[in-house]
Amino acid sequence: MHYQIGLAALTFDPEGALLVPWRDGTETDSISRRITRTATLDGGAAISNRGYSPADRTITLSLDGLPLALVDRARRLLRLHGNLTVSLREGTFAGVPSEYNEKQQTLTILLTAAL
Repeated sequence: MHYQIGLAALTFDPEGALLVPWRDGTETDSISRRITRTATLDGGAAISNRGYSPADRTITLSLDGLPLALVDRARRLLRLHGNLTVSLREGTFAGVPSEYNEKQQTLTILLTAAL
């Protein structure tokens, strides 16, 4: 089931909130663990597994085919706000807008914590 993704500025902004409809190319479900691997002198490896944190997630929102006004508001969030609230199917997160790729029409947000 596809859903809308909510983005909102943490500080007051009358145009700082929007709902982004799900589009093909949107990626919100990838997760990873905090793992490092270091080669040892005996030819093996030492593994450090520090578990999972929502702060390890990067989401990519496809804005392809959306109205120009919505794309402009998303780009405005990136330009003016260093921190956002991101509402996804599984919860609400703090995030940092990282990049808008004009060619692919995608907005990348780095999640920093679960709220």
